[in-house]
Amino acid sequence: MRNLVLTLVFALVSFSGFSFSLSAQEQESANSIAVEEIIVTARKRSESIQDVPVAVSALSVEQVERGNIQRVQDLEKLVPNVEISDMAFAGGAMSAGIRGLTFDDLEKTFETTVGVVIDGVFAASNSGVDLDLFDLEAVEVLRGPQGTLFGRNTIGGVINITRTKPTREFGAKVKVDLEEDNTSDLKLILNAPLGDNGGIKVALRKLQSDSFMFNVTRDEREKARDLESASVAVDFDLTEDVNVNFTFDNYNDNSQHNLLAITKFYVNKIGANQGVFALLGQGAATSGDLSAANDYETVYSAEPFLSGIQGNNMTLRVQWELENHTLKYIAGNNDFKELMDICSWGSPGAVVTPNCVFPVVRDQNYEQTSHEFQLISDSGGPLNYTLGLFYIETEANMDSGPASNFQSQQEAEAQAIFGDLSYDISDDWTLGLGLRYTEEEKDFAIQTYGGLAQKIARTPKVLDLARSFKDDNLQHRVVIQRNTNFGMIYLSHSTGFRSGGFNARGSTLQSVGPYNSEEVETIELGLRSELFDNRVILNVTAFTNDYTDKQEVIVTPADGSIVVEGVPQLCGTTCTFVRNAGEVSIDGLEIEGTFRATEALTLRTAIGLLDSGYDKFEYDGQDVAADAQLNFAPDYTASVSFEYVTNVENGELVFAGTLSAKDEFYGRFDPAVYNYELGANMAVDKAEKLDLSLTYNRDLSNGGTMTLTVFGNDILEEGGYIVRPFDAGAFAFATPQKRQHFGISLGLEF
Repeated sequence: MRNLVLTLVFALVSFSGFSFSLSAQEQESANSIAVEEIIVTARKRSESIQDVPVAVSALSVEQVERGNIQRVQDLEKLVPNVEISDMAFAGGAMSAGIRGLTFDDLEKTFETTVGVVIDGVFAASNSGVDLDLFDLEAVEVLRGPQGTLFGRNTIGGVINITRTKPTREFGAKVKVDLEEDNTSDLKLILNAPLGDNGGIKVALRKLQSDSFMFNVTRDEREKARDLESASVAVDFDLTEDVNVNFTFDNYNDNSQHNLLAITKFYVNKIGANQGVFALLGQGAATSGDLSAANDYETVYSAEPFLSGIQGNNMTLRVQWELENHTLKYIAGNNDFKELMDICSWGSPGAVVTPNCVFPVVRDQNYEQTSHEFQLISDSGGPLNYTLGLFYIETEANMDSGPASNFQSQQEAEAQAIFGDLSYDISDDWTLGLGLRYTEEEKDFAIQTYGGLAQKIARTPKVLDLARSFKDDNLQHRVVIQRNTNFGMIYLSHSTGFRSGGFNARGSTLQSVGPYNSEEVETIELGLRSELFDNRVILNVTAFTNDYTDKQEVIVTPADGSIVVEGVPQLCGTTCTFVRNAGEVSIDGLEIEGTFRATEALTLRTAIGLLDSGYDKFEYDGQDVAADAQLNFAPDYTASVSFEYVTNVENGELVFAGTLSAKDEFYGRFDPAVYNYELGANMAVDKAEKLDLSLTYNRDLSNGGTMTLTVFGNDILEEGGYIVRPFDAGAFAFATPQKRQHFGISLGLEF
């Protein structure tokens, strides 16, 4: 892959001198059907996506609506080297990976690898970001480390979502989605003016759904989603130059999830067999026998697994237009409570566990508050820049029991100063430089008890400690770009980091931590081309990533055979550590193309290739890199989509479809402990999906519009499949998802 990157460098440089030409007749025809320009804010200022020297994909509102893109998870079908799934263990949580870097955990002491930004506010937790894309103004996916402008914990990239502002006019927008498994999703938006200088918007949502899985123990179909949300947004002009926008969100998600237990074989990769730990209740001899019909449509749990979240978000944005500058202040607060409840698995057949065997209740309270100032130039000259200050503080409290009895608390804060500038050296050449300096501090405390009685009495404590973590980091991005007669070529070098800290699942002094930050260094070469009078958009990006001090969750036997800091680890069933054990190389190629074939037909493609592997993986004093697999890093992702629009009486018909494919990848488990051949199979199979939709849009006599959509998702395969395997140390689970499903959607806007 590194040879491929070098080859592309020479090819693109040579290609820059090539020109395309059309005949006069061809040019006239092309001008009428050019690909629509997309404006992005990848550098925190508005500019055409083709002018931005960043690997960014953006979906227009029309593309989202016509392609039946309903949730953030659907982005993986259209963006290269992106892998997104629901996370069953945390309320409204998202497991997101970009270019092979994924965060898939519920612990609030761990930091994400992909940043999610909603209305300009960075979400420090992956909980509560599993968003519906109904009320959408823009969605962007930035790939690669975005450390200079977006800060820490964006080593994989950023998903940047912007919702609509109040229209300042009376109006309403309603949408009802009906799908199989008693799924109903009602969304309502109301707009009204506030005097002559402002507007208010109210948004409501109610989602209910049964699971596609049938519970053979309780002889009933499982419940699935139960979500209610409401938001109020106010937009007001204080003066001609000062705008204020405030948004309040309330959400309540009491969802149930289907989890399949995986039998785990503890086989030390560098030592002796540690024995077998088979989970009670599932009755599976191997991980391949996870469902009675082997179609992932049945489950044996005596009690459902609950993963709920209730909370509030507040966002304040103030924008002041100055002479040749824009000053922005963005403040955000997210305060939520998260509950995970797992209780009693039954066994297939006649044996049913009457009481809880492994009860686990995890109650987490989390709050974050952030402030950001931005000064953005708008001089129209050769020099453009964005300067900023950023501050965030978080507080996380967790209470777990009764099988695992511990409490943990963490308070953290970080502050940063950053700047990003670009200078036009000439008409053809531009130099860019970005810097960000970050300081952060975390205070962590944990108390563990021998059992429920001891926890209630708060004595005696098996473990009681308090520790602090401090770090600072300087990140940079340097880019040189050249404009050509058909587009732009750029070469960049950037860095990023993921914060270190503490392991809330630690049960010994050594396993709690702290562990250090991980760092990434990226070289990226990109081509942004507009061909045949913008009928064809072709964007190509090649990159190479080097990660050092990569944070790895390492699960070890609890028999004292593993010695850390001179102490044999004896901690119950297993010991869970986070160690800076890994060094990883990831090379890749991304191709995105849009072809406006005719006025009616638009074709798109997105191809992502990855070549990833461990250069080093330290475990118990030895390097086991040869046996390790990078998690959630498929070798390829690919999609081809189309939109065909034709006029009919009183409206238009839109026929759209997407064929997407993703290679197999490994789920989250510890290669140092489990034997790949004998242990639990944590690999997710490759999958191809075909989504189709037919939409009828009609203008109403009152000036409004009606939209009726019939859709089918993943129509090629019936049954279910595994999207996420998860190793929690003592237990391992797999998350199933339904494949083929159909639905209808009705929308009104006036």
